[in-house]
Amino acid sequence: MKRLVLLITLLCGSVSVGVTQGKAAPTAGDDPHDDIARIVGYANTRGGALIFLETLTDTVGGRVTGSPQSHAASDLILKTLKDAGFESAHFEEYTLESGWQRGSARGQVLSPVTAPLYVGSYGWVPGTSGRIEIPVVDLGTPPGNDLPQSAESVRGTAVLVDVHSIGNAPTPVMRALMAHQLAQAGAAAMLVPSDKPDRMLYTSAYGLYPRAPLPVLSVAREDTLFLRRLLAKGPVRIQLDIQNTFTGSTNERNVIADLPGTNPGEMVLVGAHFDSWDPAQGADDNGSGVAAVLEAARILKSLGTRPRCTIRFAFFSGEEEANLGSRAYVAMHQAEIDRLRAFLLMDDGAQLPLGFATNGRDDLVAPLQKTLQPLVGLGAGKIDADADMESDNASFMVLGVPSLTLQVEPGDYDVRHHAITDTFDKIDPRKLALDTAVMAVAAYSLANAETRPGRRLSPNEVKELLKKTGLESAQELQFGSLQP
Repeated sequence: MKRLVLLITLLCGSVSVGVTQGKAAPTAGDDPHDDIARIVGYANTRGGALIFLETLTDTVGGRVTGSPQSHAASDLILKTLKDAGFESAHFEEYTLESGWQRGSARGQVLSPVTAPLYVGSYGWVPGTSGRIEIPVVDLGTPPGNDLPQSAESVRGTAVLVDVHSIGNAPTPVMRALMAHQLAQAGAAAMLVPSDKPDRMLYTSAYGLYPRAPLPVLSVAREDTLFLRRLLAKGPVRIQLDIQNTFTGSTNERNVIADLPGTNPGEMVLVGAHFDSWDPAQGADDNGSGVAAVLEAARILKSLGTRPRCTIRFAFFSGEEEANLGSRAYVAMHQAEIDRLRAFLLMDDGAQLPLGFATNGRDDLVAPLQKTLQPLVGLGAGKIDADADMESDNASFMVLGVPSLTLQVEPGDYDVRHHAITDTFDKIDPRKLALDTAVMAVAAYSLANAETRPGRRLSPNEVKELLKKTGLESAQELQFGSLQP
């Protein structure tokens, strides 16, 4: 109720802005509170983020990196920015080491009974050499990243293994390391139990791009339990037929647009990734983030304000392959990294916003609590030092740039994440509008603050931060060893 009352209070000061038709957006006054009220009013009354997201999901759909759908999404983003008056909006291309196309995936239990086996391919993994018949070996839940059995015991088999996080190192670290060890041991395929309900499968390419060393398959939770019941009674043989295609090196692109500031020497970067997975529409991962950031850009542009420092909006491709687009961005913009006040990211779905995580930077918490005080009225005033490297924030963390991730209530996001149910109908319009308001207000507030929220860390300080947060293995999987 408090969230609603505060939101209504903000909207009351901006209702004329949100409903007036056919008039130019008002020029901002000297009071930043007026601008913030207008931002919140636009975000919650125009519905621009939801309208864009429906277009993205229903006309483009799933957007695998390097695919025609990914290029169609970048075309749509660029056109929308140009139509909003961002004349400088442009593509920035980079090279993918390998393209990949999903083919059919079929599985069947052959003995001791005959039954269908519901499987799906991870991204950037090879197919099988036609139809293969192999025994199943169950490794259970390994305590660490090392293969718990001898190589001879898994040679020529489909290996069932429950991969998991260890400390602060995310699950993909074990998945990638285990895949390489199994391939070296001669395994024919790696079977990863899905954590989704109702026989939903999972997909990912984190740690597997540019080419996994063997077929890595998601197996429905119910089918995993079935296999283990059979294995408890004796040997099990299955049949697999996985048809994936690698397409060689190709080009991808990011979309970049600037809202120029009065001080061109500093910049706030606001980002989201537009690539997604193909079984569904990529509505929440991360269509919602793209829609919120794009609508935030349009709102700030329409206000007619000129912030203290430039606000740049970046729409990245290739995040699902371990942040390829944002890594390409920082490689192209090395000369500008010192100009960055902060990087803001939305990539956890359209849920109720809570605030921002500083990704391990305790020194940023107090300054941000002051600068982002306007977010308290939106229920999003929480600032903490939680850290992860599971999205494009990682590309800026390793450079020592203050990197802020929008935190939201979990909701049912994880159930739909990378699954066939990530579709537009699951998006809550009110929550998406609130996320849009928070991203826009945060960008505006940081860009107009008198000082930066914190300094850029040195390479040695970054190493210490990663060690403190337990993210060294996640960093090494994506970037290799950091140079001092």
